[in-house]
Amino acid sequence: MNDIAFQSGQTVLFIGDSITDCGRRQDQEQLGNGYVRKVTELITAKYPHRDISYVNKGIGGDTVEGLESRWTTDVLDIKPDWLSIKIGINNAARQEDLDDIYIPKWESTYRRILNRSKNELDLAGIFLFEIFYIAEDVEFPQQWSVPEYNKVIHQLAEEFGAQLVPVNIVFQQAVVDRPGFPWTTMDGVHPNPTGHSLMALEFLKIVNW
Repeated sequence: MNDIAFQSGQTVLFIGDSITDCGRRQDQEQLGNGYVRKVTELITAKYPHRDISYVNKGIGGDTVEGLESRWTTDVLDIKPDWLSIKIGINNAARQEDLDDIYIPKWESTYRRILNRSKNELDLAGIFLFEIFYIAEDVEFPQQWSVPEYNKVIHQLAEEFGAQLVPVNIVFQQAVVDRPGFPWTTMDGVHPNPTGHSLMALEFLKIVNW
């Protein structure tokens, strides 16, 4: 039997935008109905003897600047043992010009919250999710700088010794393997239940579920 990385008594905190949020503020357990809930349910089902606490701090529409503004209250004050970050697609969507000016600022902000986490928390590990955009049968496909943002996320994961969760790679392969099958709510951004399951499974691979 595999031995999952998370141990009894530890806290796993997920933070990000709407993909992480997924209705968590209307949910009695505050976990939402997306990949975060699927991760927690599958871990609990397989490892019922592990008493692990899960916290979801996703907020729909958030950006990395939004994360920085609430980092103290939503992350540092909670003192998680494990930290999972999924952020960036709203930054890419709101970027006015596909140039080299904004992304370095985004990178600097992301680096600051990671530095604070490393310096102010006793973390067992950090997970950084890629961002993704799936050009499904959407009415107006977007031309966002997803590869450029993911290049930065890869670099930050290496720099900070974080585990990379390559959901963009997995989604792109899924589209190839199952043409015409929807993975989002037909906007290319927000996963449908199957898309959230794909994200959860990719995360669980990394934690040795």
